[in-house]
Amino acid sequence: MNEIEKLRLDGEIPMNCYVLARNNECFIIDPGYQKELIQEYVDSKGYTVKGILLTHAHIDHIEALDCYDVPVYLHEKEYEILIDNYNNGFEFFGKLPNYSFESLDIRLVNEDSELNIGGEKIEIILTPGHTIGSVCYVIGHDIYSGDTLFEATVGKWDRPTGNVEELRVSVLKLINTQPDYMLVHPGHGRSTTIGVEKQINPFYIKWSQEELYSHLEK
Repeated sequence: MNEIEKLRLDGEIPMNCYVLARNNECFIIDPGYQKELIQEYVDSKGYTVKGILLTHAHIDHIEALDCYDVPVYLHEKEYEILIDNYNNGFEFFGKLPNYSFESLDIRLVNEDSELNIGGEKIEIILTPGHTIGSVCYVIGHDIYSGDTLFEATVGKWDRPTGNVEELRVSVLKLINTQPDYMLVHPGHGRSTTIGVEKQINPFYIKWSQEELYSHLEK
């Protein structure tokens, strides 16, 4: 059984960081801010940190990236966003990271990469649209969706490398291929389920209808 803790972190854009633990090991998903708060929670549990998983490389998901000296995993297409302070958003807020990217142990992944915790596989799903290398992580009945899918909405596409058509494809792929019972844990806001999003998400409803009509026209 996986243990999941949502840490609501305060910064320029309040966000959700997740600690995914099993058998005393853990991954930290999107350490956005408040490095000390993350460390306090993880250390209080006595977890061994296996690594950090990034759904994407915007400032509100990476400012506390140096919370532990462990491998940092992100999609290979997202690397150029991570190391560019314009694309990652640091320049927008008039600041710089408190660490150098060269000091990090970056591990580039794709959908074929093998990650696991406590013997259970972590699936990587490429979901571009918010950024070119955005991913969702799936383990058990849980999906960590970053800024791709939220409760009743989707991620913004007006950031560098964002693309509304790619986001549409990603959201349709995610919702249409995952079971209704899957829990969706987004980078901001409340958790939801795939089944609920089929019923209430206006973007999914509109985009799925467009998909249907495009097939009918062929």
